[in-house]
Amino acid sequence: MGLTRKDFDTKNNTITINKTWGYAKRHPKGFGPTKNEASNRTIKLDKKTMNAFRRLFETVTPNLYGLVFYTPESKYKVISNTNANNLLQKTLQELGIDPITMHGLRHTHASVLLYRKVDINYVSERLGHSTIETTYKHYSHVLKELRE
Repeated sequence: MGLTRKDFDTKNNTITINKTWGYAKRHPKGFGPTKNEASNRTIKLDKKTMNAFRRLFETVTPNLYGLVFYTPESKYKVISNTNANNLLQKTLQELGIDPITMHGLRHTHASVLLYRKVDINYVSERLGHSTIETTYKHYSHVLKELRE
């Protein structure tokens, strides 16, 4: 939620994640630190995805905070996880695709990387896990299937 346009390096196709945005009662309003040091990271995107963000930036009105997922109607000024999931469900339903949540997409992404034999250390860093044990714990079923 804390992504700003400045976090996108369209030349190198990367996103830098180094802050959060308070979007719930339990978080202070505005920018804040990430959950842990490992959450601060720069991740690589493919050109097609970066181009989609470029098009988004051309259509969305800039805002005072530079937030990518900004909405002035929200109390917290960002699109909520609930609204993002609702929009995703609606789009998937229109396309005849089985439903999944935004967080489910994160898990799918990590699983696909592991199935493609991407090093688990890299996957752990990309997800922002504080330890590789967290990655092992969440994706041990994928690793077991790969062994089999």
